[in-house]
Amino acid sequence: MSPDERREFLKILEAHAQTVAICEACATTTRDLATEVKRGGVPPKEDLAETIATAEQVLADLVRVRQEVERLVTAFS
Repeated sequence: MSPDERREFLKILEAHAQTVAICEACATTTRDLATEVKRGGVPPKEDLAETIATAEQVLADLVRVRQEVERLVTAFS
C-alpha cells in the first residue's frame, strides 16, 4: 500500500469511526428518552420497551463495530 493509499484508507476509517460515534450517541439518546417517557406511561409501555430493546441492541452492535474500526485505525496509523 502506497503512502497516499494509506492516508486515504485512514481517512475512510476515521470517517467510519465518527459515524459509529454519532450512531452510538443517537441510540443512547433514544434509549434514555424512551426510558424517561416509559416512567410517565404516555405511550404504551410495550412500545417503549421495544424501543429500548432496539436501542440496546444497536448500542451492543456498535461496541463491536467501534472496536474493529479502532483496531484498523491503530493498525494502519
